[in-house]
Amino acid sequence: MMRLLLLALWAASAHGALFAQVDPAESATIVPGMFAIGDDSVAVDEGSFVVPANRTSGSTARLTLRFVRFRTTAALPSSPIVFLSGGPGDAATRAFRGMPSAFLDELRAIADVIAFDQRGTGTSEPLQPLCAPGAGAPLDSPTDPTALLVSLRAQLVQCLADAPGRGIDVGGLTTAESADDLEALRIALGTPRLSLLAGSYGTHLALATARQHPNAINRMVLLGVEAPDNTFKDPERVDEVLDVIGRARRPSLLDDVRTLRERLAATPASITAPGGITVTVGAWDLQRWVADALDTVPEIDAMLDAIPPMLEGNYLVLARWAHAWRRPRPLNLMHLAVDCASYASPARLAEIERSAPDAVLGDAINHPMPELCDIPGLPRLPASFREPIQSGIPALLISGTFDGRTPPENAKAVAAGMPNAELLVIDGASHGLFREAAALQALVRFLGGT
Repeated sequence: MMRLLLLALWAASAHGALFAQVDPAESATIVPGMFAIGDDSVAVDEGSFVVPANRTSGSTARLTLRFVRFRTTAALPSSPIVFLSGGPGDAATRAFRGMPSAFLDELRAIADVIAFDQRGTGTSEPLQPLCAPGAGAPLDSPTDPTALLVSLRAQLVQCLADAPGRGIDVGGLTTAESADDLEALRIALGTPRLSLLAGSYGTHLALATARQHPNAINRMVLLGVEAPDNTFKDPERVDEVLDVIGRARRPSLLDDVRTLRERLAATPASITAPGGITVTVGAWDLQRWVADALDTVPEIDAMLDAIPPMLEGNYLVLARWAHAWRRPRPLNLMHLAVDCASYASPARLAEIERSAPDAVLGDAINHPMPELCDIPGLPRLPASFREPIQSGIPALLISGTFDGRTPPENAKAVAAGMPNAELLVIDGASHGLFREAAALQALVRFLGGT
């Protein structure tokens, strides 16, 4: 008997599970509560369950993860709809506070709706995994991305050294762990399957879950698709999106950005903003500003409106952006650890290195990645994590033609391995797809099974 017990213990430890076992159903607590959405409060269930902090390390540490359940109004509800926020680092509960109540009601007419805070976000542990603010960047010279990377590295090295004392197991901050958390959530809810509603990084997590727990998912809606090997952006694809925006809204856009980049590279501009603060901007500031503007249509509109004054020598908008962007700020350790764990394949890295020198925005959209990821102590998932997805799960993949972060080509590549996937490309939409009425209508239809 003792020999059998020792063999069982050895087998468990060989799979990294000896001290990681925890039953989500036993640890789950669900109590009534109230949740504020806009100016209203709605009745909800507030839930929590316990998971291992790091399933691969053999650690006894645990994390408490939390969610809010909005009860369905359907007589025959479908699988619970779990909302996965982007970032990584955004919290689902925070996103729901600004959600239109009419849209939430449409989802509740299908099934229970779950706002699930992923590990390291919102109300789930580890709470507030932030690094102390760094030095920021000087205002009296253009941003030097190399010097900025050195500063960020020092900030992150100190943060990683402090993490154990704060009870943060950085090795557990990965998409693979979060995918297993979703399986634990399913068990805690006592449901056979989940439906996933995900945006941006949340789609990356949803696809990982589809691979790790294929039988746990009923269907998925992915808005702004980030495939397993899409963590770092392809500068050539960003240029293609800028070209699409330009042809639709300002035909000279690419040439205008090139002209401004060359001017600022030759002669940085010093601008004194109202309030007396002088900021010097250069070519890289311009590239990063344009890259950041590709998040939502209103930001794209503002960027397009600012280009003509810049061509006339008025860089006030860029200077204001640079002043805010260079301020000392904390780093989100969850965000950095998760992205560095997902990393990129050698082929993806080679493509980025090839295309960045000739790209209009260079590699500004990725900075400080991937260079920041070689710091010891950050996790790295195996190469198999980055392989293309093959799945028969029904899925709706939604993209926008103005999305420079997760362009339509991402969704098309994912759909190639998902025979039951539908593609929806919305003309003139950007990364903020939850703002698009066409996207909301389509996802409600799909989650309803029609």
